[in-house]
Order: sequence, then C-alpha cells, then structure tokens
Amino acid sequence: MLEAMMAFLVSAGPIGLFFASIIAHASLFLPLPVDMILIPLSAVDFFGLGIITPLLLGIIVAFGSSIGEMSGYFVGRAGIGSFEKMKAKEIGQLKILKEKLEQIGMPLIAFFAFVPLPFDLMGIVCGLSKYSKKKFFVAGFIGRVPRYAILAYAGYFGVSFILKFFVGG
Repeated sequence: MLEAMMAFLVSAGPIGLFFASIIAHASLFLPLPVDMILIPLSAVDFFGLGIITPLLLGIIVAFGSSIGEMSGYFVGRAGIGSFEKMKAKEIGQLKILKEKLEQIGMPLIAFFAFVPLPFDLMGIVCGLSKYSKKKFFVAGFIGRVPRYAILAYAGYFGVSFILKFFVGG
C-alpha cells in the first residue's frame, strides 16, 4: 500500500504536492504530515534541475501551506463578533496585542512559520487583532520557504544516501 501511495504522489508531482500542502494546512488543529510526503518526493528530479529541484519543491510546498494557513487567520477574523461581548479589560489587551503585532509582527510570524509549532494559533491571533492579511501571508511564506527547503534537501540527500548504502551504486 505504501508503494502504491508513493507511486500516486510521484505521478501527481509538484502540483499534487502543492494541493496536498493547501489541504494539510487548512485543517485547524489537525495537521497532516506534508513533511513526510515532501521528504521522499524530494529525491525525484521532477524539473530535471538536479540540486535545484528540492529548493523549488520547498517553495511550492511553502506557497501551498501559506494559502492553507489563511484558514486560521479567517477563523480569527470571524471570531471578532464574539469579542463584542468582552469586558473593557479584555478589549484593552487585544489592542495591546495589535500594537505589538504591528511592531514585530512579520518577524514573529515568520519565526512561528519556520518552527514546527501549531501555526494555526498565530493565524487566529492575527485574525482577531485585524493584522494585515497580506503581511500575514508574506511573513508565513518567508518562514515556510527555509523550513521546507531544508526538509526537501534532507530528503534529496538522505534518500540518495540510503539508496547508495543499501542498494549500492
């Protein structure tokens, strides 16, 4: 079954990986393991560019995940209506959060996009505080590119090493 799934993913190629990334990151609090798909697929030279291919795959997955992560942002924006019932103290705290995000938002968002933490929470917070959706998307993309490029290169070199070690050649 694993062989059949890998054959399907290889045949779907970068486009399938892109859509899998959107779907995996659009699900709030139930992350799907796109990393586990990207790593073995990185050994396949889809573009015929050799060592550049993992970088392109990392960018494709980062773009898809940034689109998918917008779901958390929009959940936060939709939750603003429920905050009309908040106490004045809580509204003040939300204003402080918004001011902090305006000061250090993009680097903070990029950091959270890079590390393997639940990024959905960052999206909800940014949506609640009405942080710019363009800045949120760009910062998330900036943080995801190095993360997925590193994973893709780990797969590219790791799978090659394992095949040489066990199969020979």
